[in-house]
Amino acid sequence: MAEQLTKWSVTAGTVIHHMHYGLRVQIPSGEIGVVDRVYIDDDYVNPADWPSIGSVIAVVGAGYVGPQLRLSSRPTHIEEAKARMADNHHSAAQAEAENFGPDYRVRSS
Repeated sequence: MAEQLTKWSVTAGTVIHHMHYGLRVQIPSGEIGVVDRVYIDDDYVNPADWPSIGSVIAVVGAGYVGPQLRLSSRPTHIEEAKARMADNHHSAAQAEAENFGPDYRVRSS
C-alpha cells in the first residue's frame, strides 16, 4: 500500500475525472483522492470551468474519510498548509538549535 498523504501536506495532483460532486485527482504516490466541488476554489466555480482532465493542480491533504483521501485545491487552504509547514520547520530548527551545544549541567572531572 502506498504511503498515505498526511493532513496539510501540499502536493501536485493530476485531474483524472469529473464527477457531479467534484474532481478525482491522482497524486504522485498513485493514490486517488477527491476534491469536493466546494473545495475546488475559494469562490464558486461552475463545473464547466473546473480544471480540465489531465491538468496538474496543487492540492493539499484534508484527511481521510474511511479509506477515501480528501483533498482541497482552495488557494486559502494551500497557503494555510504552506504556513503550517514553515511554522513546523521553524519550530524544529529552533528546537534543534536549543539542544545544540554543550550541556553545562554535566560536570567533567
